[in-house]
Amino acid sequence: MGKLVLSGFVLAILPLLITIASTIHAVDDLAASSQKTVYEVAQLSQKSQLLRQRIGDFERRGRQSLVLTDADMRHAFTSAHEQVQKLVQELRVGTGDAAVRQQLDRLAASEEEAYREVLAEQDRGPTNRNPATKHGDGPSETARLDALFQNLGAQASALSDAYAALVDREVEQLHVHSSAMQKRILLHSSILLPAAALVVTFFTVVITRPIRQLEESVRKLGTGDYLQPIQVRGPADIRFLGERLEWLRNRLHALEEARQQFMRHVSHEIKTPIASIHEGAGLLLDEVVGELNPEQKEIAQILASNTRRLDQLITALIHFSQANANPAGLRREVVDMRALVREVVEQYRVRLRANSIGLKAELQPVSIYGNREQLRTVIDNLLSNAVKYSPTGEIIRVALTTENEHMVFEVEDRGPGIDHEEREKVFEPFYQGRNSRELGVQGTGLGLAIVRECVASHQGRVELVDPPTARGTLARVRIPLRSEGGQRLRVRIALPAGGKET
Repeated sequence: MGKLVLSGFVLAILPLLITIASTIHAVDDLAASSQKTVYEVAQLSQKSQLLRQRIGDFERRGRQSLVLTDADMRHAFTSAHEQVQKLVQELRVGTGDAAVRQQLDRLAASEEEAYREVLAEQDRGPTNRNPATKHGDGPSETARLDALFQNLGAQASALSDAYAALVDREVEQLHVHSSAMQKRILLHSSILLPAAALVVTFFTVVITRPIRQLEESVRKLGTGDYLQPIQVRGPADIRFLGERLEWLRNRLHALEEARQQFMRHVSHEIKTPIASIHEGAGLLLDEVVGELNPEQKEIAQILASNTRRLDQLITALIHFSQANANPAGLRREVVDMRALVREVVEQYRVRLRANSIGLKAELQPVSIYGNREQLRTVIDNLLSNAVKYSPTGEIIRVALTTENEHMVFEVEDRGPGIDHEEREKVFEPFYQGRNSRELGVQGTGLGLAIVRECVASHQGRVELVDPPTARGTLARVRIPLRSEGGQRLRVRIALPAGGKET
């Protein structure tokens, strides 16, 4: 089981690790690309602006050198020319766009032409400069140089605009690359995360299925179902637990059969001599063997009373043993609970009338899947207790309804009630409450214990709760509504007028 859990954990976390590694790689790639793009864009923008400054400086130096014809000014003009050409070459190397490189080449050529024209003009000197060309109809040298410098400035401006457009394209390309990277991460996540979820689901089913089989087996053992063999499939350690449970089932089944057989034999062996003693005590009371004096009659009455009580106790023990027997061996059928309650209530009409006790029945039509005799025993014992403890002139309420897919059966009396601390103890075998002892109500102490066992065999629950009138006892039984296949029975509720029957 441990290896299976470890394998499931590794396989489940593997797609997550792949997703994390892919995301980290993608983010690093995007970060490197972004850093490179930002650096290149910054360099191009800075150098394009610097080129415009160098062109302006070149023009200014050239004009100054024409006015001040000294060696220093000529040297400064040459230095400005070299800086422009160097910067153009740097931009050309760092620029991948062919159109921009062509613009750089044209700018370099124009700048070179202007440089040579200025040098040639310097070499002629001021005295040899003509205001017009040889034919007198062309532009002067000064006008020609102005045109060259204006053209150079216009090209520098156009080149600056071209670099601005290039920067915009690089930013857009970075945005496209970022979007593509995001889509790739989402694609990987959409594939790997569901794969991880499928792996987790698969191993959850594989791991929990044998555990559910173990839980179901333990539940059956807890309810006394020892007939169905226990087979658990799964890892070796789970199968070993299943084998131990199967051994336990066989052991409990053998003990249950031995107990039932012992109870049958003991009850038969005890009831026979008790019946003989009871018959003999009856013959003595009938004075078949001769007249008895008052003391002898009292002794015979004690014998008859106690043998009768002992017989009742043995009968109750047999019923308790049967209620405790294997639930799976009980005959089950669809039971009309309203008809069964009416049938049991009818048997108590004489006792109720004799004790001047009224009975109010609120019965809805409910059917459940269970053992008819055990359900009759539950109704009989609860109603018997209510009759025993109800004062003369009071009313017993019997209710049958459904709630949350459970049958609810209630019996309420107006007797002395049961203390809160005794409400769980009265369901233990042979326990009799304080009020029972004080009132001298005869009983075996097994009635409610039998009720609890019968209700438990139907996966239900019986409890004592506070009655609405705050006096007396309210016993409530809840049993699931189930069909033969374990499904809920469809119960058609059709209350008579007024919603109750009395």
